[in-house]
Amino acid sequence: MLLADYPAAGFETVARLALRAGVSGPTVVRFATRLGFQGFPDFQRGLRTETTAAGRSPTARDAAMLASVDDATKAMVRTVAGLPPYDVQEAVELLADRRRQVYVVGGSLLAGYLHQLLATVRPGVHVVGAPPVATVADLTSRDVLVVFDLPPYEPVVTALARYAAKQHAKVVLFTAAGLSPAAAHAEVVLPSEASPRALTPAVALVEAIAGRVLERLGREGARRMEQAEALAGDLATG
Repeated sequence: MLLADYPAAGFETVARLALRAGVSGPTVVRFATRLGFQGFPDFQRGLRTETTAAGRSPTARDAAMLASVDDATKAMVRTVAGLPPYDVQEAVELLADRRRQVYVVGGSLLAGYLHQLLATVRPGVHVVGAPPVATVADLTSRDVLVVFDLPPYEPVVTALARYAAKQHAKVVLFTAAGLSPAAAHAEVVLPSEASPRALTPAVALVEAIAGRVLERLGREGARRMEQAEALAGDLATG
């Protein structure tokens, strides 16, 4: 009865609420104590606090934060919805191909995140460290170099993309809408509305591509992810 007319029923007297529920007054009081309150008056005080907080108008700070979240959400949607279908499909095929070694470079936070997502569903995924020479020196046409380059664009990242292209490796570029100079050497270009101070669109793009890769790998990818999660759990418990 309380839930059927919540929260109004909670402000009635014990006798009236008991009558509506078809129970005794002491039963109503015991119900309130079982919920952790000192009695029915304490329950009503808690209910009044809850409903007051729920009906509170957002402060200026809340409104600004909500507006910022709304802007970020719209930017993520525009990023994913505006992706060129060919580039998305090609990126998924390249990253899901277990015969290829995948090397990820640039934008340390984003690169590390993509590496984490891919390495749990397929083998042969590497983060290119600093200096990168030893890692990428042996790139071949069977390999994939994933490049992250957001403004301000990094010349070293463009140089790595250029080198990979000369070795006939496949280059997948995650960049901003203005496009990194590395785009001239990329097989696949995936732009987003991200910037150094607003990474959420790029994060959404990384997650969307990684999710498509998992779908492409099917049961094989899901099995590897389950094994990785099980191992992580074992290591956490010692």
